[in-house]
Amino acid sequence: MKTRIQDGMIRFEFDEAVLQTIEKALGDMKGQSRKVLKNAVNATAKQARSDLADKAKEEYMAKKSALNSSMKLGRATVSKPEATITVTGGTLELKKFKATTPRSGAKVQITTGGTLKLIQSRKGNKAKAFLATFASGHQAIVQRQYGKTYKTASGRSSRQEKWGRSADMTQIKKLLSISAPKMIGDEKKVFGVLRPEIYGNLMENIRREIDKVVNAT
Repeated sequence: MKTRIQDGMIRFEFDEAVLQTIEKALGDMKGQSRKVLKNAVNATAKQARSDLADKAKEEYMAKKSALNSSMKLGRATVSKPEATITVTGGTLELKKFKATTPRSGAKVQITTGGTLKLIQSRKGNKAKAFLATFASGHQAIVQRQYGKTYKTASGRSSRQEKWGRSADMTQIKKLLSISAPKMIGDEKKVFGVLRPEIYGNLMENIRREIDKVVNAT
């Protein structure tokens, strides 16, 4: 069994050695071998999806809901007993992590081993980050971009309408950190750590599926 990740896709691939082991264990019922493998692979992929989200949550302060929604399970079939977990999503906004947004400036913690850190620009007046609510109702941690101003008439008028004629015309930018694919695919902290456990789960699931077939007769 091979478990590998490439371009945000975790693939659970079987090899002939595993299939031959199942056939040997089933004996006269070896015709059920591919069904056994399919069921075992699907069970393992489902476990892996949950375990990867839990492990990523242990290492990063991202919300588990964001991690779960980023992973889509592709199920194995009898004819092709291979499963996939596709991890998608762009770089997450800072608000998806542990954050506080007092008037003194937003603080964010990305990794569980870190601490809440003040987000502050290194340019110009060292503007602190803050929580902004956009016209759509979406909230994000943003920061003023030193040296950049709103120049379009619509952009300037909308800010004046909201904040008055003396509104600050400095552009703001949503702040981002790390994507779900990078967190979950982390070879040192998440996926790489769980790879041996995933393989062990597969062997256990194969044993259970073999027992089901044998004991059903």
